[in-house]
Amino acid sequence: MVDFLASRADPTTGLGAVRLVGTDIFLPHVVLNRPLSAQDAEVVAESFAAFPPIIGPVAPEQRVMAWHDWSTARLLATLTGDAGVVTPDDPAAVLGPVEQWAQWSVAVAQLSSLAHPGATGPVVDMVAAQPRALCQGVLRAVLRRDFTIASRLTRWVAMVHAAGVRLPVDPVVLVDHVALRVGSEPRRLLDLAVARHLVGAA
Repeated sequence: MVDFLASRADPTTGLGAVRLVGTDIFLPHVVLNRPLSAQDAEVVAESFAAFPPIIGPVAPEQRVMAWHDWSTARLLATLTGDAGVVTPDDPAAVLGPVEQWAQWSVAVAQLSSLAHPGATGPVVDMVAAQPRALCQGVLRAVLRRDFTIASRLTRWVAMVHAAGVRLPVDPVVLVDHVALRVGSEPRRLLDLAVARHLVGAA
């Protein structure tokens, strides 16, 4: 991260990119078990200083970003040994009722960066408790050829599978199917790469 920031003509733009990537900035550390350097930790801290996280009472339109911010801050605290962070609100408020599984699964997809190796927390617990709705959502996305949503939900399916939850779909087949259709968009490829890692680690 230090090298990336140093390569930017405008450091503030680089810090904005770090904030935008969020939790996924730590994937080399959680996937490859690499230690987080003090300099890289400082870059993330600087990104929060430049673009303050959403804390306190959360407006409905801020809930997704608040959980993204929480996930980034929590993983930073985990990797640096700092104190934990307070959760933004009830995860049901951001996900909505599972009975409305189509809308619920779209909200889950928006939080795909929370699905990473070793992930825990209220949103993870709530998603893992609803494998049927999760799989309905990903199959709907595949049938609609919405591979942005499909790749994000595939990441969740793989993580829930890695946690030992029984699923009504085969996650390996799902990953292979989405991989053939996901295209070359970097965000989709990142989600799929995480999914493939999680399936292989299960």
